[in-house]
Formats: sequence, C-alpha cells, structure tokens
Amino acid sequence: MELTDLKIFLTVADERNVSKSAVILGYVQSNITNRIKKLETELGSPLFYRHPKGVTLTDKGEIFYDHAASIMKRAEEAIAAVQESEDFSGTLSIGMVETLASHKFMSILSDFQQNYANVSLSLNTGTSPKLLEQVQKYQLDAAFVTGEVKATNVSVEYTIEDIVSVITSKSKQEEDYSRNWVVFPEGCPFRKTLNQWMERRGMKPINFIEVTTLDTLLNCVKSGLASAVLPMSVISEDQKNEYSMTLLPVEHRYMNTHLVRPKDLSMNKVLSSFIEKIQQNEL
Repeated sequence: MELTDLKIFLTVADERNVSKSAVILGYVQSNITNRIKKLETELGSPLFYRHPKGVTLTDKGEIFYDHAASIMKRAEEAIAAVQESEDFSGTLSIGMVETLASHKFMSILSDFQQNYANVSLSLNTGTSPKLLEQVQKYQLDAAFVTGEVKATNVSVEYTIEDIVSVITSKSKQEEDYSRNWVVFPEGCPFRKTLNQWMERRGMKPINFIEVTTLDTLLNCVKSGLASAVLPMSVISEDQKNEYSMTLLPVEHRYMNTHLVRPKDLSMNKVLSSFIEKIQQNEL
C-alpha cells in the first residue's frame, strides 16, 4: 500500500465518481479502477458500492476513509516540517460560515496574506455541520463554525461572541416579520434561531428564500424583499444607514462562532501564525 493509493481512494470517495476522479488526478480511468481493486484485495474487503451513477463507500470503506485521511494529513505535515524554512510557505485551508465573510475578517486575511506571501490560502464556505465534518476528515486545516461544538476530536482555538438581531431594510415594518425571510441552507444556526424565535412569538414564516452567499442575502434584505436573523457584525459601519437592526430577546440574542482544528494533529507554523493573527485583531 502506497500513499498514492490512499490519495486515489480518498479522491474517489470524495467525488463518488471514478471518471471524475481520474480527471482530477490526471490518470486514465482504468488505472484508478485497478488501483482501487488492488487496495480492496490487499485489505480483504470491498471499499465501494458500485452503481450506475457512481460509487459510495461501504461500511468498511467509511472506517478506512478516516484512517486514510489521517495518514495523508500526517504525511503532508512530515513533508512540510522537513521543507519548512524561515520563510513561511505551504498551504492553509480554512473553512468559514458565510456570516464571517465580513469586511473586518477579509481585512485580516489580506494582512495575513501580505505578511506571508508564500502561503497559498484556500477559503471554503459552507454550513457549520459540513465544515466541522471536513475538519474531522482532515480536509480543512481549520474552520470557523457557529453554534455549540460537541465533537471531542477537534480543538477550539478561538471563540467569537455574536450578537444576533433581526435585520430589515429601512422601509420594512415589524408587522412584515411573518412574511418573507431570507435564510442560509439547513444547518445554519441562525436559521434555527429564527424558527425558535418565531415559534415563541406564536408566528410562522410564510416563505423562506434560501440563498448561499452573504452578499445575496443582504441584497434581499436591502431591497425590502425579506427580513433576516443574523449577527450584527455582518453590517459594516458604512452600511448601517441602509438597514434597521432589532435585537432578539435575550434567550436568542447570543451565538458563538468557534475556530476549530483537528485535535490529534500538531499545529504547524502557518496555522499557528494565522490563529495568532485572528487573536491579535479580536475578530
């Protein structure tokens, strides 16, 4: 078994498609198929279910995935440690919830990139459950996730306390609250808070408008199309004249966003410097 075999296995597992994985890895499809079959023979167990639309992991495949991902991540760490010099270099893959895509956070990233120009920075947005899963599978070096973190295999390195409010356009009135709400996909804790708050008020939203980016969400609010429940930090100083913000009741008002990383991996210099930058700027 070679590291290349593990890389092929992980790619096929992530893409759930052999031909697509072959394109990504730069191999012919038959090579991918043969390497997977060889790996299954070596392990004495099938790793994938084959079906017309692609492949999915078997139960044994799920178990092997976690170990393979850990081995690959440790191998990358070992290579980086040997090659590391005084000049910071390498890659840093960070996950973030959309509500973190504020001007201040982007400014911090810009400063970090200027200070460490040789670091290749990768940003991935998603829901908190998805990002947490990616950290646990070593697909991300770290991620900002919102809500309670119950996982025991991640380490919380930094916490932001968000103040949650109802955000509307200047022209929208409170009696419109039961109509349209613009929300992020299922898994967003602010969407859950909205549902809980409306339920306590004895109201039910008539329509959810689901979007995937913060810019689109804020434009929906600004136009008067819908209201939103979000942390106040998403509205910059120069935007405050465009929106009205009403604090939620105390029981719904506070929400924490945590920076998490895999607990069982040592922190490299690049990630350590990134976390230090976040702490210094009190995001």
